[in-house]
Amino acid sequence: MAIHFTGLSNQSNVTKNERATKDDANKHSVDTSSTPNSSSLMAADTVKLSGTAKTLKHQESRINNMPEIDQDKVDRIKNELASGNYKIDTQKLAHNMASMDALF
Repeated sequence: MAIHFTGLSNQSNVTKNERATKDDANKHSVDTSSTPNSSSLMAADTVKLSGTAKTLKHQESRINNMPEIDQDKVDRIKNELASGNYKIDTQKLAHNMASMDALF
């Protein structure tokens, strides 16, 4: 299975089979008596996360630990509705509706 990262370099994509063929060719062309360990010629695959990726991962874990329902907010709105004191911010509502409409 080949993993392709776009926009990271100007190198062409190399499949796993092509890499194995190149690695085999390199093994045969190098004198193994001068190298203590021929397996050290193979490069290890590594992944390094950027600061942004680490921040996103941290925020994702925080979101996953939050409850799906903000019960305090639900209770507050219920009480305001029951007492007749719930105020609708029409400007905010219109702005949010327009923002949602822009998504489609």
